[in-house]
Amino acid sequence: MAFRVARKATDDSRIPRKLSSDLPSWRRSDAVRTRDLSFRAGRTNGRHGWLSGGKAFDPARTDVTTRLGDIEVWRLIADIHHPVHLHLVGFRVLSHGGKAPLPHDAGLKDTISLRPGEAAEIITRFDGYRGRYLFHCHNAEHEDMGMMADLEVI
Repeated sequence: MAFRVARKATDDSRIPRKLSSDLPSWRRSDAVRTRDLSFRAGRTNGRHGWLSGGKAFDPARTDVTTRLGDIEVWRLIADIHHPVHLHLVGFRVLSHGGKAPLPHDAGLKDTISLRPGEAAEIITRFDGYRGRYLFHCHNAEHEDMGMMADLEVI
């Protein structure tokens, strides 16, 4: 495929100093619960696999249940690099690697990159939909080998 530029134009667009001013103001004290979730290698069906919360994915099992409107803090920990992704909800980073969030942690996220041995705390509100969601490692090999979990919002 080739692109042919037919004319020249001046780009006078600018990135605003502040991209958003309507971010949720969830506070740790608003959370109805805190969950600890690990993302680690392990054995599943006698073979090497990748586990969320110590378990390989089972579509017949609900791993986390929460209520619509609940605010939760999740403490995530990884053994090696795992980009952890939540479906259908955004979250804010409270801490990353035991420290205050870095500039790239600002804003509403759906994925957080955890480096080997790293932990992070995130906060979210489950307010969009009732039903079943997934959360998983975004490394395709890891999710293909069981590093996913079901979350049900009731």
